Amino acid sequence: MKKVLLSIMCLIGLGSVSAQTYSYVDINQISHVDSLALDSCNDNSAYLGDTIVTRGIVVTDGNLSEVASGSITGGSRPFIALVDTADGGTPGPFKGVVVMGADPLNSPVSDIENAVAGDILEMTCIVNEFSGLIQLQPLNQTAVTNVGITAAPTFETIGAGEIQNTMGQNILPTGEQWEGSYVELKNMTVVAVSVFSGGNRTEFTVQDSAGNRVLVADRFLPMVVDSVATVNPNSPDSLGSFIAPSIGTVYNHIRGIIFHDQNGCAGGGSFAGGYEINPVYASDFDKQAPPPSITNVKRNPVTPNDTQTVVVTADIVDADGVVTGATLFYSDDQTAALNLFSSVSMTTTTANEYTASIPAFPLDSIVRYYIEATDDSSQTSSTASEFYTVRPNGTTIMDIQEVPSFMTGSASPLVGDTVTVTGFVTASYQPGDLGYLYIQDTSANAYAGIFVNGGPVSVFSLNRGDEVTITGVVEENFGFTRIAATAATATSNSTTVTPIVLDPSDPNLFGSNNSGLEKYESMLLRYENPTTNGLVYVADTSLNFAEYTVGSGFNAQVSARVLTGRQTTGQAQGSLDVSYINDTSAIDPLNVAAIQVDENYSMDYLDGILFYAFGNFKLTPRNNADFANLVVSIEPIYTNEAKTSIYPNPASERVNIQIENEYKFEVLNIQVLDINGRELINTQTSLNLSNLNLSGMERGVYIIRITNEGELVNSSKLILK
Repeated sequence: MKKVLLSIMCLIGLGSVSAQTYSYVDINQISHVDSLALDSCNDNSAYLGDTIVTRGIVVTDGNLSEVASGSITGGSRPFIALVDTADGGTPGPFKGVVVMGADPLNSPVSDIENAVAGDILEMTCIVNEFSGLIQLQPLNQTAVTNVGITAAPTFETIGAGEIQNTMGQNILPTGEQWEGSYVELKNMTVVAVSVFSGGNRTEFTVQDSAGNRVLVADRFLPMVVDSVATVNPNSPDSLGSFIAPSIGTVYNHIRGIIFHDQNGCAGGGSFAGGYEINPVYASDFDKQAPPPSITNVKRNPVTPNDTQTVVVTADIVDADGVVTGATLFYSDDQTAALNLFSSVSMTTTTANEYTASIPAFPLDSIVRYYIEATDDSSQTSSTASEFYTVRPNGTTIMDIQEVPSFMTGSASPLVGDTVTVTGFVTASYQPGDLGYLYIQDTSANAYAGIFVNGGPVSVFSLNRGDEVTITGVVEENFGFTRIAATAATATSNSTTVTPIVLDPSDPNLFGSNNSGLEKYESMLLRYENPTTNGLVYVADTSLNFAEYTVGSGFNAQVSARVLTGRQTTGQAQGSLDVSYINDTSAIDPLNVAAIQVDENYSMDYLDGILFYAFGNFKLTPRNNADFANLVVSIEPIYTNEAKTSIYPNPASERVNIQIENEYKFEVLNIQVLDINGRELINTQTSLNLSNLNLSGMERGVYIIRITNEGELVNSSKLILK
């Protein structure tokens, strides 16, 4: 009932707020950031967090955004861009802004969804910021008014070097002025192509002649992959039509809206797109006569042994002519420059399929290879370098998880490949376990764990410690590597997997940049204080989305994330058999009693599986047993005016219960309950001081409940050590 009343009050509050009068601020004022602030890596709007009124000309039709969102009603988060009305909407520095068109209750605003380029909108909005991007949010469903129409705004031609450098990092002093603007980049060459989300999404990186790199991102319709369903219910097309370009493709121009995904100086060194260009219309691409297209690159076997040659095949076509040649380049020297690779000419097996073989290499060799093709216009294209490791018995989990230093990014090098790997179960679907299947290769201490997504019915019968062979397709789910299982075969082997021990306050692992944890993704870990007899404490319970942190020692300044009590497919894997949650984590019904943690909770160590989502690694304990010798806060849960003492606490075999002498009663009822609410002791006393015998009870957390004629006198936690 309290939640219902709060929701009603929030709605009333929003209604009353919308009746207020807010100051008018033009888009130039909202977007402008002082040059000194930008030089200091501060790109915040002066109006951040304010509610204001502004007016702008629509640059992008409202039905063209393509941003899926599970939190927005309808599943699609609408975006448009506005330009300042000054000078009739002429583009320029600090004149553009992005509008995120869902209200604070996560409902799309129809006036944003139905906006057309050239509409003049006046809106009451909140000035927000998301990962460096200034974005306006309508205050409510009636906060947007169409006050006129004019010619659709045009673009501004800028240089790639104004927004990004040769490392693809954002350049705030010259880039921030174009955030939210419709711009054009000229003469850009494709240097990297990324296909992800199971092949349903793609982005690519282009660079100018000076090597300045910009990510071309997919927030609008023109970048929806061919034959993939659009997510915007108002989209003019039900399916996408975009085909990813080949590396080497040259665009005379690329136009789009500049979004910001902080990296570089303002991003703490984390990987992100920086100032990204998001094409809005099909005409935003102007491709030169294309070089050959190289697609469907495959090798057989995927992971060879030291006696096997590797056959590499690819489909190579030229849209405006013919392919005149294709070459396969390879090397087992990880430091060799590409131009020093060995080469072999590829031959055609069908009209478009080309093939060549790489000779056998010794065990544990890492072999890199790429393909280059030329057409009758002397245009050349090439694939990104791929690699494989020579193994005695096929693919290992480490081959899936580890990305060598000569490659960029953290995505598995085997994404899209069908593999067969063997490992021991560290988390299962059994009652009282995590509720997800993880396996681990016990022969390695890094890159050795993998999440098994789905699979045959047999995966549900596996227990921790069982050895199992999994066949499936390697996938990346927003940076989290997994196997979509098609077959699972248990062997007769079993073992107890030993956790990898980490210090949860190690700044190199859990500081501002947690990329060092990548090698432990999906592995069984133990967070343990490295000092002698040191304890691990809960450090921060203010995090959202069912997370809190733990660190070495009380009030640790560096701490590691923990996820419990929340399960959302693809987003959260917090066990429902863990009692110890934070104040926002009881999103899903638990199978055990919920206990809210605070900074007084300590433990010898904490075990769990390392999960990754939303840019953070987080440990997911499987059940309460993963919290070793947990000592909880011992403040009373409830007490009335009767002063009550329970000691010693923690206790061993006996505990004293003392009620102040001034409190009058005839008979007190004393119960001892476990954390699941089961009654273990029920006794009565007429004495102010009682002594309970706890011998035979297991160590752990209990509740002592004292009542007087049905009235609750005191309820306290008891630790039995």
